[in-house]
Amino acid sequence: MAQEFCGLIDQPTEATPSAPLTDIRKHSMPPLPPMMQTDPTLDAADRELETRSRREPRRNYLGISAIGHACSRKLWYDVHQPIAEQFTAATLKRFEDGHRSEDLMATRLRMAPGIQLWTVDPDTGQQFECSDFGGRFKGHMDGVILGLQQTPKTPHVWEGKAVNDKKFANFKKAKVQYGEKAALEQWDYVYWCQAQAYMGYFDLTRHYITVCTPGVRDWDSARTEFDADAFMKIKDKAQRILESPIPLAKVSTSPSWFECKYCVYHDVCHGDAAP
Repeated sequence: MAQEFCGLIDQPTEATPSAPLTDIRKHSMPPLPPMMQTDPTLDAADRELETRSRREPRRNYLGISAIGHACSRKLWYDVHQPIAEQFTAATLKRFEDGHRSEDLMATRLRMAPGIQLWTVDPDTGQQFECSDFGGRFKGHMDGVILGLQQTPKTPHVWEGKAVNDKKFANFKKAKVQYGEKAALEQWDYVYWCQAQAYMGYFDLTRHYITVCTPGVRDWDSARTEFDADAFMKIKDKAQRILESPIPLAKVSTSPSWFECKYCVYHDVCHGDAAP
Protein backbone atom coordinates (compact mmCIF):
# COMPACT_ATOMS: atom_id res chain seq x y z
CA MET A 1 0.00 0.00 0.00
CA ALA A 2 2.84 2.40 0.86
CA GLN A 3 4.50 1.84 -2.49
CA GLU A 4 1.20 2.47 -4.30
CA PHE A 5 0.67 5.69 -2.35
CA CYS A 6 4.18 6.92 -3.16
CA GLY A 7 3.54 6.19 -6.79
CA LEU A 8 0.40 8.34 -6.74
CA ILE A 9 2.15 11.44 -5.37
CA ASP A 10 5.16 11.02 -7.66
CA GLN A 11 3.19 10.85 -10.90
CA PRO A 12 1.37 13.87 -12.37
CA THR A 13 -2.32 13.36 -13.22
CA GLU A 14 -4.64 14.92 -15.76
CA ALA A 15 -6.36 16.88 -12.97
CA THR A 16 -3.09 18.35 -11.83
CA PRO A 17 -0.97 18.83 -14.91
CA SER A 18 2.71 19.39 -14.38
CA ALA A 19 4.19 22.86 -14.93
CA PRO A 20 7.72 24.14 -15.24
CA LEU A 21 9.26 24.83 -11.80
CA THR A 22 10.20 28.36 -12.78
CA ASP A 23 6.55 29.18 -13.54
CA ILE A 24 5.40 27.85 -10.18
CA ARG A 25 7.97 29.96 -8.30
CA LYS A 26 7.08 33.06 -10.29
CA HIS A 27 3.42 32.90 -9.28
CA SER A 28 3.62 31.51 -5.74
CA MET A 29 6.60 33.27 -4.04
CA PRO A 30 6.40 36.97 -3.13
CA PRO A 31 9.61 38.96 -3.41
CA LEU A 32 11.84 38.91 -0.32
CA PRO A 33 12.14 42.16 1.64
CA PRO A 34 15.49 43.94 1.51
CA MET A 35 17.93 42.35 3.97
CA MET A 36 18.57 44.45 7.07
CA GLN A 37 22.25 45.14 7.69
CA THR A 38 21.75 44.96 11.47
CA ASP A 39 19.01 44.00 13.89
CA PRO A 40 17.60 47.17 15.49
CA THR A 41 16.59 45.26 18.62
CA LEU A 42 20.09 43.91 19.18
CA ASP A 43 21.56 47.34 18.39
CA ALA A 44 19.34 48.88 21.06
CA ALA A 45 20.46 46.27 23.59
CA ASP A 46 24.12 46.98 22.76
CA ARG A 47 23.61 50.73 23.17
CA GLU A 48 22.01 50.20 26.56
CA LEU A 49 24.89 47.96 27.61
CA GLU A 50 27.37 50.72 26.73
CA THR A 51 25.24 53.37 28.48
CA ARG A 52 25.08 51.38 31.71
CA SER A 53 28.83 50.80 31.59
CA ARG A 54 29.47 54.55 31.38
CA ARG A 55 27.31 55.09 34.47
CA GLU A 56 29.40 52.78 36.63
CA PRO A 57 31.63 54.59 39.13
CA ARG A 58 35.29 54.69 38.23
CA ARG A 59 37.73 53.10 40.67
CA ASN A 60 39.66 55.68 42.68
CA TYR A 61 42.71 53.53 43.41
CA LEU A 62 45.62 51.85 41.69
CA GLY A 63 44.58 48.30 40.96
CA ILE A 64 46.79 45.33 41.79
CA SER A 65 45.52 43.69 38.62
CA ALA A 66 47.18 46.47 36.58
CA ILE A 67 50.46 47.05 38.47
CA GLY A 68 52.45 44.86 36.07
CA HIS A 69 51.58 47.03 33.07
CA ALA A 70 54.69 48.02 31.14
CA CYS A 71 53.89 51.75 31.12
CA SER A 72 54.22 53.47 34.50
CA ARG A 73 52.97 56.71 32.99
CA LYS A 74 49.65 55.10 32.03
CA LEU A 75 49.24 53.87 35.60
CA TRP A 76 50.12 57.36 36.89
CA TYR A 77 47.43 58.87 34.67
CA ASP A 78 44.94 56.25 35.86
CA VAL A 79 45.37 57.54 39.41
CA HIS A 80 46.09 61.26 39.00
CA GLN A 81 44.52 62.37 35.72
CA PRO A 82 42.11 59.61 34.72
CA ILE A 83 40.23 59.54 31.46
CA ALA A 84 37.17 57.33 31.45
CA GLU A 85 37.69 54.67 28.80
CA GLN A 86 34.60 54.06 26.66
CA PHE A 87 34.27 50.35 26.01
CA THR A 88 32.28 49.04 23.05
CA ALA A 89 29.49 46.52 23.52
CA ALA A 90 31.70 43.81 22.02
CA THR A 91 34.41 44.46 24.62
CA LEU A 92 31.90 44.56 27.48
CA LYS A 93 30.51 41.21 26.34
CA ARG A 94 33.99 39.71 26.44
CA PHE A 95 34.41 41.00 29.99
CA GLU A 96 31.09 39.46 31.02
CA ASP A 97 31.91 36.19 29.29
CA GLY A 98 35.19 36.10 31.19
CA HIS A 99 33.46 36.58 34.54
CA ARG A 100 30.93 33.84 33.81
CA SER A 101 33.66 31.47 32.66
CA GLU A 102 35.60 32.09 35.86
CA ASP A 103 32.50 31.26 37.94
CA LEU A 104 32.07 28.06 35.95
CA MET A 105 35.71 27.12 36.53
CA ALA A 106 35.18 27.50 40.27
CA THR A 107 32.11 25.25 40.12
CA ARG A 108 33.98 22.56 38.22
CA LEU A 109 37.05 22.74 40.45
CA ARG A 110 34.84 21.98 43.43
CA MET A 111 33.83 18.74 41.72
CA ALA A 112 37.34 17.34 42.23
CA PRO A 113 37.54 15.13 45.35
CA GLY A 114 39.22 16.85 48.28
CA ILE A 115 39.11 20.38 46.83
CA GLN A 116 38.16 23.27 49.08
CA LEU A 117 37.79 26.56 47.22
CA TRP A 118 36.83 29.78 48.97
CA THR A 119 35.79 32.64 46.67
CA VAL A 120 34.37 34.75 49.50
CA ASP A 121 36.26 35.94 52.57
CA PRO A 122 34.62 34.16 55.54
CA ASP A 123 35.46 37.13 57.77
CA THR A 124 33.62 39.71 55.64
CA GLY A 125 31.23 37.77 53.45
CA GLN A 126 32.67 39.68 50.49
CA GLN A 127 35.33 39.00 47.88
CA PHE A 128 38.85 38.71 49.27
CA GLU A 129 40.36 42.22 49.35
CA CYS A 130 43.79 43.58 50.18
CA SER A 131 45.02 47.16 50.17
CA ASP A 132 48.04 49.28 50.96
CA PHE A 133 49.09 52.95 51.08
CA GLY A 134 45.91 54.06 52.78
CA GLY A 135 43.67 52.08 50.46
CA ARG A 136 45.07 53.69 47.31
CA PHE A 137 46.63 50.40 46.12
CA LYS A 138 44.01 47.68 46.18
CA GLY A 139 43.05 44.33 44.71
CA HIS A 140 40.36 41.66 44.86
CA MET A 141 41.54 38.06 44.77
CA ASP A 142 39.47 35.34 43.13
CA GLY A 143 39.94 32.88 45.96
CA VAL A 144 41.98 30.48 48.05
CA ILE A 145 42.20 26.81 47.12
CA LEU A 146 43.28 23.83 49.21
CA GLY A 147 43.49 20.15 48.37
CA LEU A 148 45.19 20.16 44.98
CA GLN A 149 46.19 16.63 44.15
CA GLN A 150 49.68 17.87 43.27
CA THR A 151 50.15 19.24 46.80
CA PRO A 152 47.13 18.51 49.02
CA LYS A 153 48.22 20.31 52.18
CA THR A 154 49.41 23.63 50.71
CA PRO A 155 46.92 26.49 50.35
CA HIS A 156 47.22 28.47 47.12
CA VAL A 157 45.97 31.81 45.89
CA TRP A 158 43.51 30.91 43.14
CA GLU A 159 42.97 33.01 40.06
CA GLY A 160 40.83 32.08 37.06
CA LYS A 161 41.42 33.66 33.66
CA ALA A 162 39.29 33.21 30.55
CA VAL A 163 41.20 34.00 27.34
CA ASN A 164 40.81 33.57 23.60
CA ASP A 165 42.01 30.47 21.80
CA LYS A 166 45.29 32.02 20.66
CA LYS A 167 46.29 33.19 24.12
CA PHE A 168 45.28 29.82 25.57
CA ALA A 169 47.53 28.03 23.07
CA ASN A 170 50.39 30.33 24.04
CA PHE A 171 49.85 29.43 27.69
CA LYS A 172 50.21 25.75 26.94
CA LYS A 173 53.35 26.44 24.89
CA ALA A 174 54.86 28.44 27.76
CA LYS A 175 54.39 25.50 30.11
CA VAL A 176 56.23 23.22 27.71
CA GLN A 177 59.00 25.69 26.98
CA TYR A 178 59.67 27.15 30.44
CA GLY A 179 58.17 24.59 32.81
CA GLU A 180 55.09 24.96 34.99
CA LYS A 181 56.60 27.14 37.72
CA ALA A 182 58.01 29.73 35.28
CA ALA A 183 55.19 29.63 32.73
CA LEU A 184 53.00 32.39 34.17
CA GLU A 185 55.76 35.02 34.21
CA GLN A 186 56.72 34.25 30.62
CA TRP A 187 53.15 34.01 29.37
CA ASP A 188 51.65 37.14 30.95
CA TYR A 189 53.77 39.40 33.10
CA VAL A 190 50.77 41.43 34.30
CA TYR A 191 49.09 38.30 35.65
CA TRP A 192 52.37 37.20 37.24
CA CYS A 193 52.72 40.51 39.11
CA GLN A 194 49.13 40.20 40.27
CA ALA A 195 49.91 36.70 41.54
CA GLN A 196 53.00 37.88 43.44
CA ALA A 197 51.10 40.75 45.04
CA TYR A 198 48.26 38.52 46.24
CA MET A 199 50.66 35.95 47.65
CA GLY A 200 52.53 38.69 49.47
CA TYR A 201 49.52 40.47 50.91
CA PHE A 202 47.69 37.29 51.91
CA ASP A 203 50.83 35.65 53.29
CA LEU A 204 50.67 32.62 50.99
CA THR A 205 53.60 31.01 49.20
CA ARG A 206 51.87 29.37 46.24
CA HIS A 207 49.61 30.54 43.44
CA TYR A 208 47.37 28.36 41.27
CA ILE A 209 46.00 29.80 38.04
CA THR A 210 43.42 28.07 35.89
CA VAL A 211 43.19 29.35 32.33
CA CYS A 212 40.29 28.51 30.04
CA THR A 213 38.83 29.23 26.65
CA PRO A 214 35.41 30.95 26.60
CA GLY A 215 32.74 28.75 28.14
CA VAL A 216 35.45 26.58 29.75
CA ARG A 217 35.46 24.25 26.77
CA ASP A 218 39.16 23.70 27.45
CA TRP A 219 41.29 24.57 30.45
CA ASP A 220 44.75 24.20 31.87
CA SER A 221 46.62 25.32 34.98
CA ALA A 222 49.98 26.35 36.40
CA ARG A 223 51.40 26.75 39.87
CA THR A 224 53.72 29.65 40.72
CA GLU A 225 55.98 30.17 43.73
CA PHE A 226 56.20 33.35 45.79
CA ASP A 227 59.06 35.72 45.00
CA ALA A 228 59.65 38.05 47.94
CA ASP A 229 61.99 40.35 45.98
CA ALA A 230 59.42 40.74 43.22
CA PHE A 231 56.75 41.57 45.80
CA MET A 232 58.87 44.37 47.25
CA LYS A 233 59.55 45.77 43.77
CA ILE A 234 55.82 45.75 43.06
CA LYS A 235 55.16 47.72 46.25
CA ASP A 236 57.96 50.16 45.39
CA LYS A 237 56.48 50.70 41.93
CA ALA A 238 53.04 51.33 43.41
CA GLN A 239 54.48 53.86 45.85
CA ARG A 240 56.29 55.75 43.08
CA ILE A 241 53.12 55.95 41.02
CA LEU A 242 51.01 57.12 43.94
CA GLU A 243 53.46 59.66 45.35
CA SER A 244 55.01 61.20 42.23
CA PRO A 245 53.77 64.76 41.59
CA ILE A 246 54.57 64.48 37.88
CA PRO A 247 53.92 61.77 35.28
CA LEU A 248 56.43 58.93 35.29
CA ALA A 249 58.39 57.69 32.29
CA LYS A 250 56.35 56.33 29.40
CA VAL A 251 56.94 52.97 27.81
CA SER A 252 57.92 54.53 24.46
CA THR A 253 58.53 57.94 22.93
CA SER A 254 57.01 56.73 19.66
CA PRO A 255 53.29 57.54 19.26
CA SER A 256 52.95 54.52 16.97
CA TRP A 257 54.35 52.04 19.51
CA PHE A 258 51.86 49.19 19.84
CA GLU A 259 51.19 49.82 23.54
CA CYS A 260 50.73 53.54 22.89
CA LYS A 261 48.76 53.49 19.66
CA TYR A 262 45.40 52.61 21.19
CA CYS A 263 46.00 53.88 24.73
CA VAL A 264 43.28 56.15 26.08
CA TYR A 265 46.01 58.63 27.09
CA HIS A 266 47.67 58.69 23.67
CA ASP A 267 46.83 62.30 22.85
CA VAL A 268 47.77 63.79 26.20
CA CYS A 269 50.93 61.69 26.42
CA HIS A 270 52.22 62.09 22.86
CA GLY A 271 50.33 65.15 21.63
CA ASP A 272 50.68 68.88 22.20
CA ALA A 273 49.30 68.52 25.75
CA ALA A 274 52.04 66.09 26.75
CA PRO A 275 54.08 67.20 29.79
